[in-house]
Amino acid sequence: MAPELGAVLLGGIAVTQIVAMPLLVPIIAGAFQVDAAAAGLIGLANLLGTAVGSLFVTIFLPKLRPRTTAIYAALFACASQIGVGAVPNFTGAVLLEALAGAGAGVLLALSAAIVGESKNSERGFGFILALQALVAVFVLLVLPEVSSAASLMPVALFLTALQLLLLPASFLLADQDSRSVPQLATKVAGRIPSTVWLYAVAFFSFSVAVGVIWVFSGILGGLAGIDVNKIGHALAVGNIAAIVGSLIAAATTTRFGRLLPLFSVSVILMAGVSLFSPGMTLSVFYLASNLYLFAWGGGLPYFMGAVAEDDSSGRVTAVLPVISFAGMGVGPMLVPVFPTANLFSQVLGTTLMAGIIAIIVSLIARILQRKRMGTA
Repeated sequence: MAPELGAVLLGGIAVTQIVAMPLLVPIIAGAFQVDAAAAGLIGLANLLGTAVGSLFVTIFLPKLRPRTTAIYAALFACASQIGVGAVPNFTGAVLLEALAGAGAGVLLALSAAIVGESKNSERGFGFILALQALVAVFVLLVLPEVSSAASLMPVALFLTALQLLLLPASFLLADQDSRSVPQLATKVAGRIPSTVWLYAVAFFSFSVAVGVIWVFSGILGGLAGIDVNKIGHALAVGNIAAIVGSLIAAATTTRFGRLLPLFSVSVILMAGVSLFSPGMTLSVFYLASNLYLFAWGGGLPYFMGAVAEDDSSGRVTAVLPVISFAGMGVGPMLVPVFPTANLFSQVLGTTLMAGIIAIIVSLIARILQRKRMGTA
């Protein structure tokens, strides 16, 4: 029980720097007086670092000692994060954000691998997503209060202090593979079923849809004439809806089968996005934000659980954080694909396309899964 609890805490707290990016990017850019285009390098560097850290765990998972690995990764992430506040130039800040992301990526992948091998992976992933939403609310509320035009150090100290909580969580992990990730060393050489890859593709597509609306929801609210403070409040309330979605996923797991929950969260996400329009009122914005964030919070545990169910190697499960953040990063880049001057239509079209793909691929995966089990 202790290793699973430690893994949940790691997965929830390790996203600190990632959820801070919407505010951290302009804070760092303002401190070094760089333009908006260059500022994007901060988030990109952190994302790439997260991907590298997760891939490291994926490749070397059978050989890693979970507790020791987590402790070193947490210290590495904290040291890199506080370095951002001390570095004298923008290039150094970008490099250190990449290194901080690498430490976080190791922790996220290790967390996913351990929870994926637990008896009830959906429940574990649900608790992780709920904790991540709580961390996001806390970080986004506190970060503006500690930021200073004169120095990045207060921001770096705040983020580092929060990530230091990763250390006690790391000590909850066992330091032997057989105890933390049962039978992983003997399973890892096995062939990964095609259903695992299909569910991973569906998860990526769902993350693409989430990334689109996560990036553009505030912009769309502004275009509709809604005050920025009210937009922020609506998104904070939406994070509570995300927590509710995660807890529902943790409570229901596979009680309603495998496909129905995946279908439901995808439809709810698309329904929420369809409510965004140039003439929407504040109440409609609240409803739309709550729907898509509820679907996000509930959908990620369901998709991650679907991957983990057949992934006896643990390798694909370990890289799920990379798949999620990669999808969320790719999503906004696809918006210009739809040739229309109306941003609302572009966002809706991209989200619908990604959501429908997630449903179709999940359906194919489930059919193949049932066929392999001899029940179709």
